[in-house]
Amino acid sequence: MRWTLLLLVGLVGCGGIQPLGLATTPEKSRQVIVAALDAWKHGQTRDDLTKQSPPVYFQDDDLYRGRKLVDYKLEGEPKVLGTGLSYVVSLTLQNGSASPATRKVAFRVVTEPNIAITREDGKQ
Repeated sequence: MRWTLLLLVGLVGCGGIQPLGLATTPEKSRQVIVAALDAWKHGQTRDDLTKQSPPVYFQDDDLYRGRKLVDYKLEGEPKVLGTGLSYVVSLTLQNGSASPATRKVAFRVVTEPNIAITREDGKQ
């Protein structure tokens, strides 16, 4: 018990725990999300994106299920979310023969150590 307390005090130190810095910049993250959304709009799949150099890891259920991205629009400026930046995006999606539907979603983007885009449902 004493060792655990000493270890914890040693880790925290006098200045407290330092927050992690951002794992991206606004410029890089915007380039990454626009390029990934453009690729999806032009018919590329999640597997196609992971085969790029450097690979792009894009986690989105609509992309995974093969829904067609008809159009998109970035809404406003990104917000810090953890170590990444969160973008609100209006997606217009086509699912089979149904009429296209538009909805707002949020994507968290990081570019270090890997490029990753993750859909953050409920965050927009």
